[in-house]
Amino acid sequence: MAGGKVSVRQKMINMMYLVLTALLALNVSKDILHAFHLVEVSMSKSGVNIDQKNKDILAAFAADYAKRPEKVGPYYDKAKKADKIGNDFIKYVNDLKKEIETKVGGRKDENPEEELKVNDNIEVHANLLVNEGKGKELKKKINDTREQLLALLDKEDQKRIKSDLIAKDDPKKAPQTWESELFEHSPVAAVVTLFEKIKNDAKNTEAQVLETLAKAIDKSSQTFDQVVAKIIPKSGFVISGGKFEADILLVAYDSKQSNDVVVNGNTIKPVGGVAKYEATTAGEGTQTVKGYIDFQGKDGAQQLPFETQYTVFKGAATISADAMNVMYIGLDNPVSISVPGFPPEKVTATMNGGTLIKKSGTTYIAKVNKRGEATISVSVKTDDGGSRSMGSAKFRVRNIPKPEAQLGTLQNGEVQSVGTIRANANRIYGSLGEGFAFEGVRYNVVSYVFLFVPKRGEPRTVPGNGPNLSPAALQMVAGLKSGDRILLDQIRATGPDGTRNLAPVIITAR
Repeated sequence: MAGGKVSVRQKMINMMYLVLTALLALNVSKDILHAFHLVEVSMSKSGVNIDQKNKDILAAFAADYAKRPEKVGPYYDKAKKADKIGNDFIKYVNDLKKEIETKVGGRKDENPEEELKVNDNIEVHANLLVNEGKGKELKKKINDTREQLLALLDKEDQKRIKSDLIAKDDPKKAPQTWESELFEHSPVAAVVTLFEKIKNDAKNTEAQVLETLAKAIDKSSQTFDQVVAKIIPKSGFVISGGKFEADILLVAYDSKQSNDVVVNGNTIKPVGGVAKYEATTAGEGTQTVKGYIDFQGKDGAQQLPFETQYTVFKGAATISADAMNVMYIGLDNPVSISVPGFPPEKVTATMNGGTLIKKSGTTYIAKVNKRGEATISVSVKTDDGGSRSMGSAKFRVRNIPKPEAQLGTLQNGEVQSVGTIRANANRIYGSLGEGFAFEGVRYNVVSYVFLFVPKRGEPRTVPGNGPNLSPAALQMVAGLKSGDRILLDQIRATGPDGTRNLAPVIITAR
C-alpha cells in the first residue's frame, strides 16, 4: 500500500472498508438462517418433553416419600437438589440468551417462537461471549453444573451417566478456546440454537441423575403409583434422508416386566425397559410418531398412549468466500466451508476449476489460474459409511486488477509544491489501491524511464532499474521549479500474477 503518514479521516475510511469486507465475507443464505430457527424451535419442543419427564419423576418421588419417608427421604432430598441445580443453570442460560436477543433487536412481533429480527449478526454475541468473558463464565457454569449433578450419585453410578453437558478447550486447536470456536464466527441464529442444545444437555443429565436416584431406592422393585408413557427423541431435527431416533419408555416402570411398544402398528421389544425406535425420513416438514405401551399394572393390562413430533429439513452446506464472492488468479483465496450438524472431519470439499487446500477446521485456501467460473462442491460422510452431497457454490474467477504506480504517496495527475515532490521522490510503488479486497498485495517495480520536463528548456530522460530513483533522476528533482513536470513511463513491476506494465505517472510542481 502507499507509504507515508495516513490522516485520521483516511484511517476511519479504512476501518469502515474492513467492516464492509467482513459483512460481504459472511455469505450465509437466508434459507440457512431460517433452518437454524427451525432447529431452535424443534430443540425447544424436545426440551419441553424432557421437562415433563423430570416433573413426573419428582412427582413419583413425592408420592413414594409419603408412603416410605425414612427409606425414600435421602434420595428425595438429592432429587430436589438436582432439580434446583438444573433450574438455576437453565435460568442462567435463558438470561444470557435473552441478553443477546435484546442486543440484536429481539424477536419478530415480540413472539419468543418467531425468528430474530436480525439473525445474521456476528459481532454482538462475539463481543459479549469472547471479548467480555461471558463465554468463559458459561463454560465454567456448564462444567460446575455437571459436577454438582454427578456429585449426588455414588462413584459407580456416576460412571453410567452419559452426558453431553461438558465444555472444554481442544488442545489441538490451541490457542483457540472453546468459546472462541463456538461463538466467534457464527451468526446469532446459530448461537441461540446452540444455547437450546446446551439447555437440553443439562435437562438430559438431570433426567439421568433423577432416574438413577429413583432406581437406587429399591433396586429389586419399583413402587411408583403413577405411570406415564414418554417418547424422548434423540434429536428434534433430522436432515432429509437421515434417521430419526427416539427412546420410548415408561418414566417409572418395573424392569422385570416386558412392556411391548407399538409404533404405527409395529411392535418393538424393549431391552432393559427401554424400546429403541428409528425410522428413515423422507421429504420435509413436521412428522408425527405415535403409539402405545402395553403395561401390566395393579389394575390389570393397560395401553398407555404416546405421541411426539419432529421436523425434517434438507441439510445445506455453508460456503462463504472470505474476501467477497470473487476469486483472483495468483492469490491465496480464503474460503470457509461447513455443514450445520456435521463436524469438520466429516465434511469433504472439492473444487472444479481450481485447487482447494484445507488449512484447518472449516478454513480452506482456493487457488485458481484461469478466468471464468470455479465450483466448490461439498459432501458429508454418513453413519453407514457412505457419502451424501450437501450442495455446491459457484465463484467468478478474475485477474488481479491492474496496479497503479505512484511516487512515494503522490499519484498520477497530482499538482504539488516543490518541497512535497522532493520529499516523496525516493521510491516508486505499485499498488492495487484501497478498493481491493485483499490486503498486502504488492507489486515491486523492476524498471522505468524517468522524464524531466522543465517549464523552460529541453526535456531530459534517464532509465532506471528497481523501485528507487536513480542518482541522475534525483539530481533533476533537486533542480525542480514551479511549472516543471516529472513523468514516470514504461514502468514494469512484478506481483503474484507475474510482471505487468503500469500506467505512466505525471506530477506537476506548483
